[in-house]
Amino acid sequence: MSDAPDPRRVLRDAAERRLPCEVLPRGGTAVRGAMVRVEPAGVVVLVPGRRFSGGEDVRVWLAVDGRPHSFEASVLRAGVPVPDRSQDGLLLGYIDRWTEGGDPSTGLDGCVVEVVPPNGPPVSLLQAPARVVDVGLRELAFTVPSSFTLVFVTQGRVRVRLGAPGRAPVEVEARVHSLSPGEGSLLYGLRFEAVDDPDALRVVTEDLERRL
Repeated sequence: MSDAPDPRRVLRDAAERRLPCEVLPRGGTAVRGAMVRVEPAGVVVLVPGRRFSGGEDVRVWLAVDGRPHSFEASVLRAGVPVPDRSQDGLLLGYIDRWTEGGDPSTGLDGCVVEVVPPNGPPVSLLQAPARVVDVGLRELAFTVPSSFTLVFVTQGRVRVRLGAPGRAPVEVEARVHSLSPGEGSLLYGLRFEAVDDPDALRVVTEDLERRL
């Protein structure tokens, strides 16, 4: 039997304690929020100062007792009344892709290196069979087997999501500038072209470089 905690129990605990979280819209930058309550339809999160639309996809990051968790969700309703906080609440539903920390033995607990294709779910480059070769302030290189189902087209554009323990994830626009076939593998080179928050990217990539 798995010892992993029940996600709903984790969310309820976080909401009861009004724990902070980071809400990352697809194709945007993370904003600070707080867990408020769990409802039958999903979870209510307080996100002041940022307008969301119904149906918008987001990823939420939070830490409970020092352990990071994240999940993907859709905005079911914006402008949800929040006690003592006007109407800055978001009702998030269709919660999916729940993750808890990582494998501490790898030294990558809480790290994120993902490619977000134009369509479909993110692809983690920290999980087999993918492998990160190099990550820096301007480029990312990784390998996948030649049989890998998802193919990134040269000169094509993708989003890259990078995160380090204790820090909000950042997303950047990237272009596939090189593709080199090898012995049963493909080596991709991505060049970052549009960065929303250069300072945050620098901090995260420096942390990732020390760990990878």
